[in-house]
Amino acid sequence: RLREMDKILQNAQRQGRISFYMTCRGEEAIHIGAASALELRDTILAQYREAGVLMWRGFTLNQFTDQCFSNEKDLGKGRQMP
Repeated sequence: RLREMDKILQNAQRQGRISFYMTCRGEEAIHIGAASALELRDTILAQYREAGVLMWRGFTLNQFTDQCFSNEKDLGKGRQMP
């Protein structure tokens, strides 16, 4: 799921549909492995190449796309890099 989402969002960025997207291709296993070792009470401060950690914690595909498209449902209220 993470790799497919990565491919779709990278293509959207290359087409100019979203302004910024960094892939995590090749790094997925370390995200999932690290996240699975944490407790739910542990705080996660994920960065742009760490989508697997958020996905492990239940961040949905819709939430990822809302954030990337900076729409009204974006939990970050449109604050996007760069």
